[in-house]
Amino acid sequence: MEFSDLIRRRGMVRSFKERPVEHEKLIKILTSAVRAPSAGHLQPWEFIVVKDEQVKRSLAEAALKQMFIAEAPVVIVTCVDTERSASRYGDRGRRFYSIIDGSYASLLILLAARDLGLGACFVGAYKDDEVARILELPAHVRPIGIIPIGYPAERPPRYERLQLEQVVHLNRYGNRASLQGL
Repeated sequence: MEFSDLIRRRGMVRSFKERPVEHEKLIKILTSAVRAPSAGHLQPWEFIVVKDEQVKRSLAEAALKQMFIAEAPVVIVTCVDTERSASRYGDRGRRFYSIIDGSYASLLILLAARDLGLGACFVGAYKDDEVARILELPAHVRPIGIIPIGYPAERPPRYERLQLEQVVHLNRYGNRASLQGL
């Protein structure tokens, strides 16, 4: 699939078929995720692959009762070791760079899943402390996103995007030049 098609076809899938995700596809997804850029090449990400039904159910409850999480064949929880980033960048690494780096890895998970014919959804609405307790995370490891993955049982909804003219500025915020002037 062409990259531009992959981006255009990516969407949040919240309904999955009762079909397991092949081990090879899961490995390809994780291999893609670790190719994400990271500040200082510190690679703060950690991935927890969840297949256990009770753990998935507990995560769904912690995610404000978004029960579709429990229905996915596999869930990847992207976490970051904040101290890995702090080792070089101090508090900014802990509170900013590690979060951004985990977000990049999460996006690559979403794109890799779609490229392999799977559906996925990034869930960022959850109780951090509860997810940390369920997954037995140490204090310096923070969850970034819960990503249920499986074969889609739905077509993701399509939403209108803001036009480039509404979000692109030239040189300074508020300077809305025509796109031809870029």
